[in-house]
Amino acid sequence: MTSPSLSRSGGQGFGTLTYARSRLYLGVSGVGTAVLAATGLLIFDIPSVGFATATEQSVGRSLFAVGLFFALSSALFFLFDLLGGAWVVRRKREAPLWLAAWLRGAAVQWVVWMLTAAALMCTARSAGVAATIGVFVGIQCLLAQFRGVFSRIIASFEMGPAPAVFAEAAEQAGIPLSRLVVADTPDEGFVGGWSSVLPRTLVVPRLWERLPVEALAAQLARRVAVAQSGAHLRGVVGAIAFNTLGFMVVQRLTGATPATAAGLVTIMAGMTLWAFLGVLFLPTPSRAAVYAADESAAATVGSAAVKTSIERLDEWQDDEATRTPNVERIFHPVPSRTNRLARLEAERGGLTAWHAHHLARHALWLGWGSFSAISRTVHCNVGRPALWAMLPGD
Repeated sequence: MTSPSLSRSGGQGFGTLTYARSRLYLGVSGVGTAVLAATGLLIFDIPSVGFATATEQSVGRSLFAVGLFFALSSALFFLFDLLGGAWVVRRKREAPLWLAAWLRGAAVQWVVWMLTAAALMCTARSAGVAATIGVFVGIQCLLAQFRGVFSRIIASFEMGPAPAVFAEAAEQAGIPLSRLVVADTPDEGFVGGWSSVLPRTLVVPRLWERLPVEALAAQLARRVAVAQSGAHLRGVVGAIAFNTLGFMVVQRLTGATPATAAGLVTIMAGMTLWAFLGVLFLPTPSRAAVYAADESAAATVGSAAVKTSIERLDEWQDDEATRTPNVERIFHPVPSRTNRLARLEAERGGLTAWHAHHLARHALWLGWGSFSAISRTVHCNVGRPALWAMLPGD
């Protein structure tokens, strides 16, 4: 396996663009296509033309039609996935290996969408609106609770106990080694995270074996900080609340109901637009939590260790030291490393109740429960199934 630090010259992307900007423009194109497609579906009322609008159609026939539409939706974004997973990447895989991984991930998403559609349709037909909203919340809770399990199923990588090399870093960070689970994936963008709603098991990538002990301790200390402060829980609960509000707003504005095939497709289009709003507005509280976690970790293991970890992990991901304010404000829930290092020097204080760690990216993962097409077209994970459930972060 090639070391990420030696593969930075690979996968440069489009022409002379930097790797980070190549992926950003690819993500903007994918998200823009999803937004235009969703807008067209709603403006021209295509769901009502192409799908049954009455509950007289059986559940089986309705779900068959919706299932075909879901499959076509995945096919629509295949080109973006191909570019984002096989071309604009640092470490390229052989085409058959990448395609097999993509098919597996897309199939898992289709199954999740279909099970969600069946649950919402049956509930809407038998129990009404309030119960349907309850089921929608429950589906998101399941996705959040089993995020680590889904990550392994989607990407087919191994998970096991942390090797001894993590022991010293775990002791410095104040987390028992038994709470760490190591994921073995070749994607250097994978940073793991707390695997469920309540932060009990922390998933970390095996790649972190290559970090200096002090930098590894800093990363673990950051995860401890977001768990103990409640920032992780706020991120998950906030994402569920945001998506649920959108679910209610979309039904209210469109008059759609998940009881029919047309209603499900309409909700898919509406929730895609709602997810786009999340991409624009949710990164702000996410960035605040990143800054505060850095500061809390610095108080535990020292600023030098945190700075080293920030620099090394950024090299393995975007490797973009600075960004313009507007680009960072709109597209990046994780601040640039220059801004993070400057904030560490400023020493502005630790975590507060207003920080929600990875709020923006939890909302994208939980968007699988709302059929959102944006959940895997954003620049950070497009074409990379290992990052679909546990998106890359700080």
